[in-house]
Amino acid sequence: MLSSFWKRIVFTDWEERISALLTGIYLYQFIIWIMKEDGLWLPETVVFATGTLSLVAVTYLIPHLRHIWRVLIQFGLVIALHVIGMGYHFVAVQVTTWKGALRWIALNAGQLEPYIWFSLGAWLTYLFAMWSVKSRLRIFVLIAVSILFFAIRDSFSTIFLWPQVAMVIFCGFSLLMVRHFAKLKKRAPVIWETITDYPSSLLLPVGLIVGVITLVGLLAPTVEPVLTDPYTAYKVSRGESVPLLGKGVSVTASTADTSSGYSRDDSRLGGGFQFDYTPVMTVETSKRSYFRGETRAQYNGKGWELSSNEKKLPMNRVNLNPLPLDPRFDLSLLKTQEVTQTVVMQREDVFPVLFGGYAIQRLVEVNQGENPFQRILWSPRQSELRFTGRTNYPKEYAIITQEPILDVAQLREVKSDFTNKPEWAEYLQIPADLPERVKQLAIDITKSATNPYDKAKLIEAYLSEHYPYTNTPDESKGKSKDFVDRFLFEIKQGYCDYYSTSMAVLTRSIGLPTRWVKGYSSGTSPESDQMRELGILSQLGEDIDADAAGTYTVRNSDAHSWVEVYFEGFGWIPFEPTSGFALPNVFPEETPPPVDLSTESDPVTVPEETEQAPSFTWLWLTLGGTGAALVIAAGAVFFLRSNYWRTWRMHRKQLKAVNFNQKIIVEFEKLLRMSRRKGYTRLEHETMREATARWSSQSKWMKKDLETVLELFERAKYSQSVSTETDYQTVSQSITKLKEQMK
Repeated sequence: MLSSFWKRIVFTDWEERISALLTGIYLYQFIIWIMKEDGLWLPETVVFATGTLSLVAVTYLIPHLRHIWRVLIQFGLVIALHVIGMGYHFVAVQVTTWKGALRWIALNAGQLEPYIWFSLGAWLTYLFAMWSVKSRLRIFVLIAVSILFFAIRDSFSTIFLWPQVAMVIFCGFSLLMVRHFAKLKKRAPVIWETITDYPSSLLLPVGLIVGVITLVGLLAPTVEPVLTDPYTAYKVSRGESVPLLGKGVSVTASTADTSSGYSRDDSRLGGGFQFDYTPVMTVETSKRSYFRGETRAQYNGKGWELSSNEKKLPMNRVNLNPLPLDPRFDLSLLKTQEVTQTVVMQREDVFPVLFGGYAIQRLVEVNQGENPFQRILWSPRQSELRFTGRTNYPKEYAIITQEPILDVAQLREVKSDFTNKPEWAEYLQIPADLPERVKQLAIDITKSATNPYDKAKLIEAYLSEHYPYTNTPDESKGKSKDFVDRFLFEIKQGYCDYYSTSMAVLTRSIGLPTRWVKGYSSGTSPESDQMRELGILSQLGEDIDADAAGTYTVRNSDAHSWVEVYFEGFGWIPFEPTSGFALPNVFPEETPPPVDLSTESDPVTVPEETEQAPSFTWLWLTLGGTGAALVIAAGAVFFLRSNYWRTWRMHRKQLKAVNFNQKIIVEFEKLLRMSRRKGYTRLEHETMREATARWSSQSKWMKKDLETVLELFERAKYSQSVSTETDYQTVSQSITKLKEQMK
């Protein structure tokens, strides 16, 4: 039997404690969902919201605490969390007037924005949920609405939310059980007293039942669903794929096509594939880059194989020192930029290499120092970090790479001849039966160039501009036995393997040493993509740094191939011939033009400090006094009547479009967001013109309005001409029609 002391500790307000913990777990499922949505919340917002839920849950473990005091403690803990987490510094301001008081509040409370609002929202949601779970009917409503939400979001997106559905069901039925025993305590106190004296008589069978059910669920084999959800069935009926992120598959109509991903066998290229959006790794990098894997030198007419030399290449053991370079490669003229990258794998797959930007200079750490550099070898000739194990591929590793700085002027001065150098034969190899028209095409493309670099750039541009990208090329058009010849003259469409292999063969045919590279493109960064989609920076008149540092998510759909061409003095320089793709190259910084200080300019008027609108928000009045409703109302009325409100509104208007060019851009970006919700999406490799052309082919009645809007948008965004009010009205009317047609 439990002592009376422990009985009071354990069973006092037990139903509220357990309900609070289950409610916190239930609400956390929504934070997990938000984390799975790329760019919906910043990582800091997730941390603060999670911390808020945890602190609020802890307060419910305190026994004999009145509700009003619990709420005040919760509010104080939320504020304290942000004061500590945001590095709050008190700002002293002399307060003699209402304006001074408002300024003091803005300077101090404003330091906690914007994360405080998300945390306060999470706290109020927690309080509402605690009220809801006091009724069995409201619990059923919460379960039903949550399951419906997660199920719809799972079906109509690429994120996997069934674990959240399972946890919601667990929390919901556990809450119903708590309500049942709470009623038992009230209606049958004698039976309840017996249960409290001998809790094992209840907890043991309940625990066994829950454990057995969980174990059966874990051990049960995976079975295919009997029914297909309507959305997937509809998409498949139209021949479209439904990517299932996190499930490792792509639902498509029955075809022989495969899913995208890093290939193991490249000896026979071609065929179609469906995009698989499963995450492979996340990379925290100081600069955006491609993630290089392996290289191949032997083209067999159908694909790529390791050459006889590549199979015999010596390997070096890896340590903390810089990785050695191949002495046969002359890098005397090459300048580089150091890039640091931390790779975290999201899958259990074993890859033959470690991925990183080109070229890897040093392996810093593997698995945070555990088992450093075991089963990892370095191939200087191919610049590859080989993993020789069959299991236990590194889950996390850090590297330093040296990104080449492309000095185009110096590259154009390179005039090397490799035709009589046998050590370069493997990088100039082409099949003996390669059709002559392929070689002639290379000559025709490069006839205007006077140096190897310009020849390579002309071939790169020709392939990118003359052949459309598709992941499902029509192989039935191909008759030639040679893969490159078939692409260039018969199929005339394809994906990265078609472009990169063709460039490698074309450049080799005119005497440029080339090797084929496979790996991953840059992936996506939630922050920059979200800002680009929302048009935030374009409204402010700022450009987005597409190659900025950040954390990039790399998926199977980012699997890619490109080429590297050798230039004496610079080594292997990457080229990107695939249509719609662009290498994140580094170029020398241009010297900015000198500023003529002698020219007169209009004086800049610095506004008085007192005329600036403070970043004031209503709720912070509670920090200046007792928090009474009358004080808040009085302060709000005063603020609305003051000049601060008008100044703030004026400041907000200045951030909006200042001319018709900006207004047209903003309206077009709104159309993009709306069209995405209606199923008209833009693929990663598509330009806006390619995307709208595809939409027009799907819905021919939208073609005229789409062309009108796109033409005016491109003129507003890229030309020097100024749009008129008539142009803006034309765009608005066309967008209104498009919105009606997309419904």
